[in-house]
Amino acid sequence: MSLKIMRRAVCLAVPLFHLGCAGPQHPHGELSSLSIAEHKNWIACEHRVPASVCVQCDSSKGAAFRAKGDWCGPHNVPESQCLKCHPDLDFSPAEQPAAGADVQKIVTEGEDLKTLEAHAVANKFTVFDFGAEWCPPCRTVDEHLFAKLQTRPDIAVRKLNVVSWESPIAERWLREVPELPLLIVYGPDGKKLGEVHGAKLRELDQLLDSGRAL
Repeated sequence: MSLKIMRRAVCLAVPLFHLGCAGPQHPHGELSSLSIAEHKNWIACEHRVPASVCVQCDSSKGAAFRAKGDWCGPHNVPESQCLKCHPDLDFSPAEQPAAGADVQKIVTEGEDLKTLEAHAVANKFTVFDFGAEWCPPCRTVDEHLFAKLQTRPDIAVRKLNVVSWESPIAERWLREVPELPLLIVYGPDGKKLGEVHGAKLRELDQLLDSGRAL
């Protein structure tokens, strides 16, 4: 999801509409997970967001979003509900892997992580999946990976929720990354095989098939 490219382009053209920038000098805030629906079969309100969390329907909910820094100043709604700034927001809860699948969350709230090697799983391909709950391409990768895990017990997935482009983990790992998700793949020998930017499933599969034991 190329929000970072959009953010840079908009910043250069119209600084007041700096997407994802927090702080008093910018009117936009963070994209938090507060707008994610509780269930897949969520009901949209007239504002096209989950009715249970819509701040336009119930203004009393706004305090929680403001406390998280999740607020779009120009449109006076949570950043995570602003379809004018982010028309491709995804409000559905994340896909869940099948029981027994080797999937773990190692970063949950954008906290920093200095190295990946310690989390690589011996004798397995390890996919370090840097994504965000509001990112539609991240959902596409989740669905693809979770289906693959049902026939590939030699794959482990370690998920890292970056939360926003300004989180500590994003500052460390995503400075030169053009779009989410960032997928870094390690081989069974614990060495890095490569990385994929975005939902490029064919490239991901090529890495996961490289060096695979016959």
